Amino acid sequence: MSSSRRYTLSLSCPDRVGIVAAVSGFLASHQGWITEANHHADAQAERFFMRQEILADSLPFGIETLRDKFAPIAAEFQMDWRISDSARKKRVVILVSKQEHCLYDLLARWQADELNIEIPCVISNHETFRGLVEWHG
Repeated sequence: MSSSRRYTLSLSCPDRVGIVAAVSGFLASHQGWITEANHHADAQAERFFMRQEILADSLPFGIETLRDKFAPIAAEFQMDWRISDSARKKRVVILVSKQEHCLYDLLARWQADELNIEIPCVISNHETFRGLVEWHG
């Protein structure tokens, strides 16, 4: 599989036995290729958190069908969940004060297409970098 397009499943739910098995088993049953997996439990909050990255082309259907098919598992485990698509750029708002090094870096990487994001605006509590932000469009 050479595609770089990924679906990212992020979820949290009440902690209990079987969550990893249910999610991984669901993906495996549809030939979903997990390229990255992270999970942990917060004992104090009694919540479980998971993030799975799946190779989009490994599944026999698109993201909407994936969401529909995953919904019963999410309901069973009372999950707060979402599935995002790497092909869709994330909209990011940059917040900046008087330290410019991070703003310069982010705008330069965005302009060079190193960041797969949209920046609809930059918000600041100072006018200091207005010219720089406007120059970047």
